[in-house]
Amino acid sequence: MKESNENVAAKEEATAQPQQASETAAPAHGAKVADTGQGARKSLSLLIKESSNPEVLNIKNQIDECRKERDALITEIKDYRRKLEYKEAENVAISKFVESEKDNVEVKKIGYLKRQKNRLEFKLSTEARMSLDDEKGIIRKIAEIDGQLEGLLKFVRLQRKIGYIQDDIKNYTEKLNETDRKIRELDTKLDDLYLAVRKALGIRGGRGMDQQQRPIRRKQTQQSQQPEINMEDIAVIKKKGKAE
Repeated sequence: MKESNENVAAKEEATAQPQQASETAAPAHGAKVADTGQGARKSLSLLIKESSNPEVLNIKNQIDECRKERDALITEIKDYRRKLEYKEAENVAISKFVESEKDNVEVKKIGYLKRQKNRLEFKLSTEARMSLDDEKGIIRKIAEIDGQLEGLLKFVRLQRKIGYIQDDIKNYTEKLNETDRKIRELDTKLDDLYLAVRKALGIRGGRGMDQQQRPIRRKQTQQSQQPEINMEDIAVIKKKGKAE
């Protein structure tokens, strides 16, 4: 998208060279194409601003609307890219942790621990003749089971979170592609509008004469650096996820 911005900026900063009377048609009504004196040039944006040609003013309004819409899309795509990069980094961090711990975590044990806890709680609530020591022992075992369950359930929640994060990554990628498509469509429309306004101003030649005559500048993709997230950040990630 960086290249597209430069193309649009180049169009606005392109200068119009006055042509000799024998080489050019008469300029459109209100077009300021005449030499200002020592071969001075006027920028296309200045010529548009100074023109009183209704056709030029109409095209200018269309250009302004396209630029306004394009700027909003640029802001939107930056936001999507920032969120996508964070989600990708979050996915890498959590996936690495889950992969490194999966052999040490007995997820299947969750069901057994829950059943054991239920039996102890039932015994504690139904047995009338129970010594104080026995009661304390049962309470202690329940607390131990709760501790084991907490660790196992945290691991399971992280496994599930990976799926949610990957869904977010897919969603943001689709939004990025759709927004990028809209920006490209606006770039094409702006190309046509700038060619039309040059024609209305009576400008011939220069960088805006013919889109096919302009050198094609290939888009250089810059790989964005993903922010690194270590496992100390996962607690913050979880709190943020709950808040959302």
